[in-house]
Amino acid sequence: MQIKTLFALFCTIALLLIGANDGAPADPKPVKVIQDSPKPTIIKPQLSGSRTAWKTKIGAESKKLFNENKPIISKKLQTVHKVPTKFVPKPSKVATQVVNGFLYHYLVKLPTNKYAYVTVLDRPWRKNKATNEEHVNVRPQLYALNDKNI
Repeated sequence: MQIKTLFALFCTIALLLIGANDGAPADPKPVKVIQDSPKPTIIKPQLSGSRTAWKTKIGAESKKLFNENKPIISKKLQTVHKVPTKFVPKPSKVATQVVNGFLYHYLVKLPTNKYAYVTVLDRPWRKNKATNEEHVNVRPQLYALNDKNI
């Protein structure tokens, strides 16, 4: 009988606390505001495992990975988007994501002034670093450079 009473008391207290809080989280995620510039910029916290923002300045590591996989990227661009065989792909923007390795997202400008979305999976801890066609993906959809859907 005593266990049932304690359980009822615990449930009543829990319901009272939830009701007082209206189900809202105890402390919302902080939002940083940069006051140095004339117009304040709000920086929202990034979700764990989400893709970083697109960068037009491509770092040496991203460039090296792209160049290592360039033959596979060219081949897949020719099959998916029917680009000429003499076309040399160059990344215009890059973003990264931490998954089961590092996923590099590239926007490659095509001769039609549209951009192809190319992803390359990199696992630097693997001993055999041979390029693999399974690690390179080209989306069939084309994008404009400032498209909000990418």
